[in-house]
Parts: sequence; structure tokens; C-alpha cells
Amino acid sequence: MGRVAIVGGTGPEGLGLGLRFALCGEEVRIGSRQASRAAAAVEEARKQLQAVQCEAKISGAENSLAVEGAEVVVLAIPYAGVADLLPQLAPRLAGKLVIEVINPLVRKDGIFRSADVPAGSAGEEIRDLLPEAMVVSAFKNESAEELRSLREPLYGDVVVCGDDAAARARVVDLVGRMRNLRAVDAGAMINARSVEALTALLLNLNKRHRAITSIQILGLGKSHP
Repeated sequence: MGRVAIVGGTGPEGLGLGLRFALCGEEVRIGSRQASRAAAAVEEARKQLQAVQCEAKISGAENSLAVEGAEVVVLAIPYAGVADLLPQLAPRLAGKLVIEVINPLVRKDGIFRSADVPAGSAGEEIRDLLPEAMVVSAFKNESAEELRSLREPLYGDVVVCGDDAAARARVVDLVGRMRNLRAVDAGAMINARSVEALTALLLNLNKRHRAITSIQILGLGKSHP
């Protein structure tokens, strides 16, 4: 698929996805607000990849530079940074496939809940902020801890939402290259609202049962073992 840039790639989710894309053979560039943090994350990623005999190309840069020349850009920043950062990046993201993995969550009385987003979901807000990009929501229910545990396989379904069918298909293909994961094409971006709410539920289940949960949708065909 070409180079994948991870905006916010020094965070747990962003770094985990960068590692998994590298395992698929993609060239990965980790982005951060500070180039020094990106460089430190690259060194950590290289060590983890070498430990599983993966020699994929991986580099780092400040966010605005990281997206240059990338065919796919993953947004893995906190939701609080969306409104400030994306208008700055919008011209550089025009025409690119943008995969957003952001969950707007709040925690009250020890319980995770979906935050109130005027647009309806983070996916819809990001789509509106990046009108010239092809925005797809995906990887919203995957555990950052499991993404970074490269010796352990991933299991479950990745729900893919977006208003551009061709862009969704590209993400479905990318997910299909990750062993044991299945992509589920959920159609229009409005469905990201339900996917983000599921993340809050999974986090609450994790806390209650001291587990790491994911989702699997039954009835769509052969399920994973």
C-alpha cells in the first residue's frame, strides 16, 4: 500500500498500529508534535520489530512532515487535539486515505462513557474537518496493549466506517493482511457513533473482569477460531 504515516504515533495506540503495519510489510513513518519524541519511538519500535525478525522500514518526524509522501495517514491523537491540529494538516492530507482511530471518551465515577460530540462522532467531525481527504474510521475497538505485543496474535473484528466505498475497501484489504483479524464493512460514517460507544463498553468490561476484550460480529460468515 506504500508508506503509512502515523500522526500521534508515539502514543500507545499509534505506536501499536505502526508496529502492526510494519509487520505487514508497510513502510511506516511515526509522527509526533516533537521530532525528538518521534525519534525515540522509532528506536523502541525497531527493537520490538527486530525481536520478531522484522526488518521493515520505519522512521520518524514531526507530524506535519511525517504525512509528506504518505499514501495512508493514521490519526491516533487524543480527541482533544482534533480541532486544533487537523485544520493545520488539512492541505497536506488532501487526496490521501486517512484512517482515524480516535475515541472521544470521558470517565466519570470510574465509568467510561462516550463524550458528547456535536458532529455525532469523532469520525464525522474528522470527515468534516478534512473534506478533501478520504476519511475512514477503523481500529477503534482494538487494545493498544495487544497491538504492541507482537509475539501474540490479534483476534476479533475491525469495524470499518466511511462514506467512500473505495476508501473502505482499501482499509478492509489492509486489515485482511493482519493475521486473525477480520474487517467488517459497516458502511457510512454515521455508524462510527455506535463503534465509539462500544469502546466505552469494552473498557468498562476490561476493568470489571480484569481482561482485555475485543469484538466479534456473528452471522456474517465464517468466524475466527
